[in-house]
Amino acid sequence: MAINFSIYPQSPTKLPASTNILIILTDNQAYNELSFKGHPIVQTPHIDKLSKEGIDFTNFHAPAYCSPSRAALLTGRHPLRYGIHNTIGGVSILHKREKTLANFFKDAGYKTAIFGKWHLGMSYPYAPRFRGFEESFIHGGGGIGQLEDAHGNTHIDAHYWHNGKLVPSKGYSSDILFDKAIDFIEKNKDKPFFCFVSTPATHAPYQEHPEAAKRIRARGITTGNIALYSMIENIDDCVGKILKKLDDLKLKDNTIVIIATDQGSLKRFRDTQPKDLHSRVFYMMRYPKAIKPSTVNNDLTGMTDVLPTLLDLCDIEVPNNLDGRSLRPLLSGSKNWQDERIIILQCPRNRKRTKWKNAKLITPNYYLDASKRLYDRSKQLADVTQQIPEIHQQILKTYEDFWKSLESENQLICRHEIGLNPTRLCAMDWYKGSSPWNRNSQKHKKGRGTWAIEVTQDGRYRFELSHYSLEAKKAIEATSVEINIGDSKASTKLLSNDYSAIVELDLKAGTYDMNTLFHDQSGTKWGCLFAYITLIK
Repeated sequence: MAINFSIYPQSPTKLPASTNILIILTDNQAYNELSFKGHPIVQTPHIDKLSKEGIDFTNFHAPAYCSPSRAALLTGRHPLRYGIHNTIGGVSILHKREKTLANFFKDAGYKTAIFGKWHLGMSYPYAPRFRGFEESFIHGGGGIGQLEDAHGNTHIDAHYWHNGKLVPSKGYSSDILFDKAIDFIEKNKDKPFFCFVSTPATHAPYQEHPEAAKRIRARGITTGNIALYSMIENIDDCVGKILKKLDDLKLKDNTIVIIATDQGSLKRFRDTQPKDLHSRVFYMMRYPKAIKPSTVNNDLTGMTDVLPTLLDLCDIEVPNNLDGRSLRPLLSGSKNWQDERIIILQCPRNRKRTKWKNAKLITPNYYLDASKRLYDRSKQLADVTQQIPEIHQQILKTYEDFWKSLESENQLICRHEIGLNPTRLCAMDWYKGSSPWNRNSQKHKKGRGTWAIEVTQDGRYRFELSHYSLEAKKAIEATSVEINIGDSKASTKLLSNDYSAIVELDLKAGTYDMNTLFHDQSGTKWGCLFAYITLIK
């Protein structure tokens, strides 16, 4: 959230609406894990070059976890406003009323596509193909191989959902995604496009890119996380390929390119940095028509600024309900903010949002965290709570006003809508009960949870329930299953080699909790991790 106390400085002329957009977002990459940021091992010549061709924002901050950071980028609004405050547990889903960057650009006549990580809901109406992206090529969950992802996925030869259909691939994840993006750009070179490449690298699991790892070892590097280094260098190789494609198509001058990471690393960088920089991520923009080469900006900026900036540059009306602001005044390198901006970052990392938990407020000069102590950013985070009580109280009030402005959590529940599209539900989205997210939950068979659903029309529904996603075709080893939706219940027996169980229910339109249980011979009961739902009649 940004609180503005004065109008922007005078801005450059707005740009034509036909400007192309390319956003490249890496995952969990630390601020310094680029060679031009001082990393002693990784070599990223293509990203380094792009930074010199545009503007490097060195005081750019992002929410601390994947889903809220991506939501902030796509909406320009604080994630707590629409109920995102974790990466699982039913509170990592982008509420259907929120309008995304893809919605805005599609409405403006752009061709839109996403390649890679989404992590904001995979069912109707939350998946990207329902959020303005005409082409969607994504993996499931928050990382390759997580529970919601295709069974058995790794970074090599993974399966992806292409416009809702699971398809195989051949090659390393970043190579696949950038090649798909290049094909999209080639196909739409004569039309304005919005292309979002969102890599699952460098999120764990770390897996070597064969050629990049070989190159690193050839430089004499034999220690450290070579798998991670290879993932970073492979992304840079891919950046070089896609930028060359823009050059070859003569689209460089008319394409805004953004390269950023979503939320830094959890340990690799933060442990060596002062607290006020734990949320800092790298963020660069190139646009020859508006940005001078080798521009560096240290103004306080953040992930909610991406949407208003792009809309502003492309002459699309900017909504008045945003927490971010357009960075357009800063792009020339001759302007700075004329106010004491305040950015609020908070991800409680719970199903229930908790006041002050994991909160931080950053201004150009001060930093306040969940302890409610105020620190001077220019004096090695000296505690100045007692010295400047007026500023301390002003920042506290900013947070209190923000918290009071949030809607009730009950109004923000994201229900999976069934009856309009075949629907696949995963236990990562249970909004009550356990919070499974990785494959270990399939080994232990002990979690239980509840899905929030909305039946969109009266009818008979078919539920195919499984412990493993269907493509695994792996036996559940259960003897029976039961399902409860409101007052409707059903159960059925299973054979020892069954990998799914099918039940049918007559349901009335409305909102419900959906609970399921497998039973085995030992008396163990646990929730079905996957449900595939279809309206029969």
